[in-house]
Amino acid sequence: MEALTQLLRFNHWANRLIVEHCRSVDPALLDAPPPPGVYGSVRATLAHLAWAEALYVSRLRGEEPVDLPADASLDEIATSLERTGRELLELATSVPGDRVISYTSAVFGPVSVPAAAIVAQAIVHGCDHRSQLAVLFTQLGAPLPELDVWRFVGIRR
Repeated sequence: MEALTQLLRFNHWANRLIVEHCRSVDPALLDAPPPPGVYGSVRATLAHLAWAEALYVSRLRGEEPVDLPADASLDEIATSLERTGRELLELATSVPGDRVISYTSAVFGPVSVPAAAIVAQAIVHGCDHRSQLAVLFTQLGAPLPELDVWRFVGIRR
């Protein structure tokens, strides 16, 4: 389980760095039209990421998901990501990975999966969208800082 908690700590750290970066750039970049191949604008992508993490937490807790609008403020997104980052870490250590979680997905219909799959999805989903944000910020002329595991563990170039 140690590897999983490290990955969740990394996920939380990387989300924080992106929010910090967003606070340091021209606010107009957050809503700039995205190029093809990414989820959406910076704000829409971050709001989606925050919404999805809240969804995963809700699923693991057996609660109804809470909505976060695509036009959420950066403060709302940051607050949500901070909360869900802590909660995912707590849930990964308190909910047995083999516990079956059942719910109805808007995309897949009725679903029953092990809790570990939901936690894994949270990590993979975050990496996927942070990669898209890296591309988007680079194309907007404001590249993200390095967000890889090496930097997370303190290795610098």
